[in-house]
Amino acid sequence: MIQSFWNSVRLPKKEAMFQLNRNGMTHTISYLFILLALLFMPDMIYSVLYLESSLTEVSRGQYLVQMFVFYPLFIIFLILIGVSVLAGVCLLMRKAMGRKLTYQQLWKMTAYASTLPLILSVLLKTLAVPDGVSALLFFTVFFYMMYQMIAIYPKTPTKRSS
Repeated sequence: MIQSFWNSVRLPKKEAMFQLNRNGMTHTISYLFILLALLFMPDMIYSVLYLESSLTEVSRGQYLVQMFVFYPLFIIFLILIGVSVLAGVCLLMRKAMGRKLTYQQLWKMTAYASTLPLILSVLLKTLAVPDGVSALLFFTVFFYMMYQMIAIYPKTPTKRSS
């Protein structure tokens, strides 16, 4: 996982990209889950520490179950949907650029390319930067990286008419 993180930070370098493409899909999903768990851990801890004192013991227990069971499941759901949608957009980018890539490759590239933009978004949140600005920076950095990564792959051979 540490090697995956290091290579994700080094993107869009060719060597890092090809190292990450060798990882399996399970490894990629696990990487994303651990990354997001670490990035959102401060928010979870803050929420538990500053839990409303007016809550009853039952509602406090329900809240803690939601935080430690349902919140991570929700994050996994968002990861899978978000990366899949972004990979779909990158599939259109790949087609426009005429490159030879499959959706599975783009999905993994999308997952790893989102590392730096996600870290940047969390840092901007702690600095109280508006969500719109943070989202704009996320998508700008992400799509720039994806463009650079897709451009590394060879072009699709064109059919010649005889």
